[in-house]
Amino acid sequence: MKVTLDREGKNIVRMGLELESEKALKAYELACRQLSGKINIPGFRRGKAPRNIIEKTLGVDYIKREALERLVPELLTRAILDENLDVITEPEIDNCDFELGSPLKLNAKFEVRPEVTLGQYLGVSVEVPEAVMPEDALDKALQSVAESKSSMAPVAAREVKMGDTVLMDFECKVNGEVVEGGKAQGLLLELREGAFLEGFCEQVAGKMPNTDFEVEAKFPPSYRNKELAGKDAKFSVSLKEIRERTIPDVNEELAKEVGYENLDQLKDFLKERIQEEIKQENDMRAQRAVVDAVVAQSKVDIPETMIEREQSLLMHQLKRYFEQTGQPFEEFERSEEFQGVKDSKFEEAKQRVLTSLVLGAVVRQEKMSVQDEEMTPYIAELVQRYQVPVEQVARNEEVRRQIMEEVLTNKVVEYLVGKAEIKYVPEPAHEHGPGCDHDHEHGADQAKAKAEKKPEAKAEAKKDAEAEKKPAKKAEAKEEEKPKEKAGKKVKS
Repeated sequence: MKVTLDREGKNIVRMGLELESEKALKAYELACRQLSGKINIPGFRRGKAPRNIIEKTLGVDYIKREALERLVPELLTRAILDENLDVITEPEIDNCDFELGSPLKLNAKFEVRPEVTLGQYLGVSVEVPEAVMPEDALDKALQSVAESKSSMAPVAAREVKMGDTVLMDFECKVNGEVVEGGKAQGLLLELREGAFLEGFCEQVAGKMPNTDFEVEAKFPPSYRNKELAGKDAKFSVSLKEIRERTIPDVNEELAKEVGYENLDQLKDFLKERIQEEIKQENDMRAQRAVVDAVVAQSKVDIPETMIEREQSLLMHQLKRYFEQTGQPFEEFERSEEFQGVKDSKFEEAKQRVLTSLVLGAVVRQEKMSVQDEEMTPYIAELVQRYQVPVEQVARNEEVRRQIMEEVLTNKVVEYLVGKAEIKYVPEPAHEHGPGCDHDHEHGADQAKAKAEKKPEAKAEAKKDAEAEKKPAKKAEAKEEEKPKEKAGKKVKS
């Protein structure tokens, strides 16, 4: 077989293949025999009809297509392995010339992984702002437990005031017509300035329970449903009752209600959990700092196509989130903020691809691999989560690949952190002001929120830098699955 390679741009390769006529004919004849065993031809037992009868029954072109379906992946896989190409996309076949008695000629195009020049990646020095447990963290945690046991109960009829929570039904009309989704029954609404629609809550304040009245409000110009944006609306409101939230005291009785012997035991548990969350937060900060330092010292020219594919993946995930939460994504696409979100996803995609490529290069440089026993806990977790037989998970090639990437990603990040010089420094004080855009979670609250997420460095490393696919199963078998940037999710070496 003859193979020619032409490179285009940063990472596109065009491959030309030419297979000897004798081998191409053998593949055609094999397809004939396989097809003869699957069809019924009058006068012949299955698998016994001669070639000319099969051709007359099915057609030569049909048999050629069957032969190519098996032959083309094999040829591409062999050529990719022989040429030592690190392919990251499914090959696109743009020309195939298959005439019996002549050589089979095939042209394909695909992308290969960009070359990464690693800088210093072992022993990098980083300073990490250290999260510490705030003095009021335990009090806040206890209050959170109390609030989790709060209840809403009706209060004696009185005039509604701002800050109350009310139970109501309403019907919304625009231009005299009820809008889609404009009816609500049993709605609990806390009356706050600017909540719901501008001016709505203020008009409910001052009313009495068990009364009906009209409220006029206006949809904001930026409202996602463009058919309603900027339009005046009239609400027919039926105010049922006022509800008041009752929060129990933090005491021995509360501790027993949530499953502890006494208040001291509850405090000990919460303090231990907060300290663990603080530790997880600091671990995450260290991982992020080390990975960022390694990435910053590396060089790679990222093709735009890789970033665009990752951006498409991120936008697809955002669309799924909208669908899962019952929000119309099409309306969001028409909104003013959509382009800004899309642009931010492009920058996020660029960083994810860069991190993926660099971590993959470290994996190859250090010759990291994954053993079966390292995958066992991950398989067990999937079995428990989805209640499926262990064999179903263990034998699924795609699932095993993703697990392998997960394990290898964790290994490369932990390896880099273990070799790094990490110095924890006091977290800089932050002054809040009118122009502050800082995330206002601090201390235990911040640690708790982020402890529920995977460390950013690992998470980026594990999410596919773009939805890549290997050209064929044999090519996949050649390479060890490495952390990110490959056919589905994570880093690849």
